[in-house]
Amino acid sequence: MRCVLAALVLLAAAMPAAAAPAGSAQNFLERADRLIGKGPLALFDGDYKRLSREGEAAGVSIRLEREAAEREGRPILYCSPKPRAELGNMEFIAALRKIPQADRQRMSLRAAMLLVLQRKYPCRR
Repeated sequence: MRCVLAALVLLAAAMPAAAAPAGSAQNFLERADRLIGKGPLALFDGDYKRLSREGEAAGVSIRLEREAAEREGRPILYCSPKPRAELGNMEFIAALRKIPQADRQRMSLRAAMLLVLQRKYPCRR
């Protein structure tokens, strides 16, 4: 009986408490925070490039959608004064932290990035 109980305790400790789903803004932030904690050694972590590619892909997707909306005369979702919105890595991470955790767990990285861009570059309507 003790062996079974000990095994269950070890199994429960090995599982993350409430792991955010892959692709969620919360998952992205958790991974980014882990890399930030490594300091300069984060550059050698395999997740560094994956995280960079995910962020870049979300940004490109949003930019392409904005450009298509402009061409077609549809309303745009954020109003950057420049053709390409500027959003630094640490600026984005800080803005992600401002989104409530419950919301971050439910939203995709792309949706979170769009929300950050809308807050930074609101459209005057």
